[in-house]
Amino acid sequence: MPEFSFTGLGGTDEVGASSYLYRFSEGRLLIDAGLRPGQMGEAALPRLDLLTESPPAAIILTHAHLDHVAALPVVIRRFPKLKIYCTPATAKLASLTLMDTLKVTESQGQPLFGLRDLQRTLKAIQPLPYFQRVNDHGFAFTFFPSGHLLGAASVLLESSAGTVFHTGDVSNVATPVVDAAWMPEAVTPVDAVVSEATYGDTLLPSRKEQVRTFVEAIGETLRGGGKVLIPSFALGRAQEINQILQTAMAGGLLPTAPIHLDGLTRGVTEAYEEMLPLLPEALQNRARVSKLSPFFAGTVQTVKDNKERERVLNSDRPAVVIASSGMLHAGVSPLYARAWLPDPTNALFVVGYQDAESPGRRLLELQQGGEVMLPDPQGEGFSPVTAYSRVERFYLSAHADRGGLLGLINRYDPGRVLLTHGEAAPRHSLKSFLDTKRDVGLPSAGEEVPLKDTGRRRGAFFKVSEKKLAATKERHRRMEVQLDYDPEHHVLVVNLPQELEGDLFSSGNYTLEVVRGKLTRVKLTEREGTGHLGGPTEVAEEGSP
Repeated sequence: MPEFSFTGLGGTDEVGASSYLYRFSEGRLLIDAGLRPGQMGEAALPRLDLLTESPPAAIILTHAHLDHVAALPVVIRRFPKLKIYCTPATAKLASLTLMDTLKVTESQGQPLFGLRDLQRTLKAIQPLPYFQRVNDHGFAFTFFPSGHLLGAASVLLESSAGTVFHTGDVSNVATPVVDAAWMPEAVTPVDAVVSEATYGDTLLPSRKEQVRTFVEAIGETLRGGGKVLIPSFALGRAQEINQILQTAMAGGLLPTAPIHLDGLTRGVTEAYEEMLPLLPEALQNRARVSKLSPFFAGTVQTVKDNKERERVLNSDRPAVVIASSGMLHAGVSPLYARAWLPDPTNALFVVGYQDAESPGRRLLELQQGGEVMLPDPQGEGFSPVTAYSRVERFYLSAHADRGGLLGLINRYDPGRVLLTHGEAAPRHSLKSFLDTKRDVGLPSAGEEVPLKDTGRRRGAFFKVSEKKLAATKERHRRMEVQLDYDPEHHVLVVNLPQELEGDLFSSGNYTLEVVRGKLTRVKLTEREGTGHLGGPTEVAEEGSP
């Protein structure tokens, strides 16, 4: 039987150290090799020891975030002849992430790779455009825009045993700096989908509304004389916030104040300037018409060294700082947090995912006046800081929520679904919302799982259904139910036999789910003085919860 399986080396039941091994009859394929944010040394790595049985034929890099790219030099040191495939934008941004990873790990005294490993890795990168099918290794693959980050890609994999759609990190919402994920116009069946599940238990609020309240909160702080710290992922998020703030100040929604870029956010934003032709068309048009820099116009300033940083830290003027890292576990953002959190006139606004053990997550859980452990300025462990400033979270995530993920998965109509890149609650929640006839797996790190529909879940579903049907028939041997539509009252009417006993319909909402098409909600309520159940119908678009 042809090989057709998946093994998560990391990033399965966690967000971090993403690395996924596919086994095909034609050869092995490794997708991503990242580190765990907040961990050091070997503890930060995925299970790269599982690559020893047979080296991969190639590596695919879905995007340039640290948790997907930062262990690549370790892999290349072991397999120096491997080619790394990614989009041109990812190639550019990955070089920045890897150089920063080397710098940070050396400063921590626990580097995982050296400069030579980094140089060899960058030489191995083969940039490819979206939508170009490659079959140089027996199996074939094609990149599609995933919307998560500039250059980010989902991957369609084709082998003799079957087809797999690997979502990577994905977002179905456009931002000022990246378009939404691409999806085929019609349902395109594959054998399996391997999907991220970061927000599989969440319905994110309207992005437009979140941006509005985010801007209002910043305005309140600035008008009150305070300073705003926005710990941010340097890739993508910082550039989006840059655009939001510039637009708000230009439109008078925010008072004019300096916007400082510090840490890796500075270098990445400069790289975005160089990649303007790859950015959304609206941003290109604005830069062309205004003849201004899209990211360094208005009050935007870069913090280039410690002297400038001290000046910003000690200034008594209102200002906004966008600094890495986004989870406050490294970089320069903890320096600003230490200086500004004790002052109640200041604010710290969280705008991205926070790992369960990150200082950012702990800060969100604090009562005002509580203490949070932040990295010491000298890099020697952590020490407490009292937080009296305003701390608030805004959902400007670059990940699809539960509805978006369901819509994407259903568009590929897979028989088998594997959920990765998420904590336990999001993965289990998303699993419960998937079609009961799908074979859904929650792989653990190091576990090899088949990509073909195993039939176990489907078989169990039908066995349970048959038992329930038999029990129902025993209680109601003869039951005729008529469903009518009442156009005058715009209701569905279920006509039940007068002699019906038992609890076929208890109170509450009843949901009718169909395999394809729409998801229809029917709310059933008993009409007084009748044997009928009726009520308004609600129709949600496919993929809505």
